[in-house]
Formats: sequence, structure tokens, C-alpha cells
Amino acid sequence: MSDSQPNSESLSFKIGLTATYWGKKPQYTVLLNGTTYREGHCDESLSIIEFSADVLEEQEHCLEIRLENKTNSDTIARGDEIVKDMLLNIDSIEIDEIDLGEVKWNKSEFVADDPNRPTLKNCVNLGWNGSYQLKFTSPFYLWLLENM
Repeated sequence: MSDSQPNSESLSFKIGLTATYWGKKPQYTVLLNGTTYREGHCDESLSIIEFSADVLEEQEHCLEIRLENKTNSDTIARGDEIVKDMLLNIDSIEIDEIDLGEVKWNKSEFVADDPNRPTLKNCVNLGWNGSYQLKFTSPFYLWLLENM
């Protein structure tokens, strides 16, 4: 009798965030497959967000890092030049103690909450409310080998 239930693997996540701001601190939410794992505010110093999660093998998964609280008043421009702004910066992502390096750029996209804004590839400096999304499959190590 065969077992039709997919296997799962436990993954550890370590995400490094910093912020650029002049007024209020950026508010973030970190999700995996739609489940919130961490929420908070970020400042200029490196914030490390760590959590572990079980993911099903042979399925696609999505790590999301959201900027939640930016308004138009958080950006100050003089002409075409932005002189003050609020950004949430994704400095690093490690999964199972492996720094994703350029994979965090190359395999991600940023989807703004505002449907009039474009979806951006290779974006790790979030300047609009929305979601940085990194989609991967499990087993993670096989996905990583295929995408590095």
C-alpha cells in the first residue's frame, strides 16, 4: 500500500532587514504561504527575523516580505529628485543557513498593493506598500541547485 501523502521538510529562515526613513519607521510583515510569522517596525540597524516552518515537498511555496505603512507624505521630492523617503531594505535571506545571495534578487518580484504600479523584478528595496515575493519548491536544496 503506497502512502499518497506528500513528505514535508523543515526549513529555517533568517532574514536581515534595514530601513531608510526620516519620519516614521517602516512596518513589515513576513509571511510564508500566506501565514504570518513575524511583524514589526524596522530602523537603520540590522533587524534579524528568524523562524522555522514545515513545507510540503513537490509544491511551490512563497516567502513574502511586506511593507505595510507607507503613505505619500513619507516621500519628499524637490522637482524630480527625492530628498527624503521611506524604504524597507531586504539585506539578506538565509534558508537552512545558506545565504541566497543574488538568488534573492534574481528569483523574486515585488508586487505593489496599488494595481496601477508595475510588478518589479530584482527589487529588494521596497518603496511602495506591497509584497516582495520569493517562490521556491521543496525539496529546497534541489530548487537552490537549479537556481543558483
